[in-house]
Amino acid sequence: MKITSFKLAMLTAAGLILASCGQEAPSPQSALSEASISVPDTPKGLDYAFYKEAIEPIFIRPRGGYIGSDAACVACHTSQANAPLGLQPPTLEGDRVFWTEAQSRQNFENVAMLVNPSDPDRSRLLMAPLAPAAGGARHSGGIFWDNNNHSEYRLIAEWIASGSDSAGTSEVAEVDFDFFRSCVQPIFVNPIENAMPCAECHGGEFAVEPPANAYWTEEQSRQAYEDLVYLIDPGRPDSSRFLHKPLHPNAGGDLMHNGGRRWFSKDDPERRALEDWVKGDASGSQCPPALQFDFPPRS
Repeated sequence: MKITSFKLAMLTAAGLILASCGQEAPSPQSALSEASISVPDTPKGLDYAFYKEAIEPIFIRPRGGYIGSDAACVACHTSQANAPLGLQPPTLEGDRVFWTEAQSRQNFENVAMLVNPSDPDRSRLLMAPLAPAAGGARHSGGIFWDNNNHSEYRLIAEWIASGSDSAGTSEVAEVDFDFFRSCVQPIFVNPIENAMPCAECHGGEFAVEPPANAYWTEEQSRQAYEDLVYLIDPGRPDSSRFLHKPLHPNAGGDLMHNGGRRWFSKDDPERRALEDWVKGDASGSQCPPALQFDFPPRS
């Protein structure tokens, strides 16, 4: 693998970023010696040595707080939290917080799923923390970059661009709207025993109440669908908060969910049917038994 002026410049920039966080930055010379070794068969032709030296430290960078844009990426995006980025929980040794080589390799595999070397600026890894006014997407973790000239953004974008020109985005499953409208939306107003309906807390977003004695209009369903898709990672049920939050912690669900638990096992028939939908394997208006409800009535 050739050492380009880009790599030298980016490694120098990475050193400045880490130094500003009070962390010891790798010297360009040491990083270059690693980056000069070609790593075969990396996802999308991405440079693993450069990732480990310059990109991965950004995910653990302290930002002065614990919520939103004040928190490090790893505060929310760990495999334990079933977040799309899926970083491994860091290793702790004394006052050191780091990833082992095996953990970094797994992080690299997960990060590669969120980048598009053929169009770096359309990579989910870049769009989520970018301000919507600058072309970014919704991100519950807040806005890290007001524009695409931020040093972190540019560093990551140039790394993505150094991958294979023929590598695009990972294929995204289609989460069918008709199935949502017919089979998924009624869940939100049909609680299980001793639990609140989803609409009790989420009525202002994806769980809007239906009209009196009628079904939702298509416009209402479209809006609910758009709100819910924000909580879904298409094709990846285990990374979708929609399926993670209502699952009991003993079955791998989130530790906190004020609305209680709808499922106490990943094998719950209702949850399995929803998994099929998130995977892109369920479509149309014919509902499986676990997703057949009498309320609200069809008009």
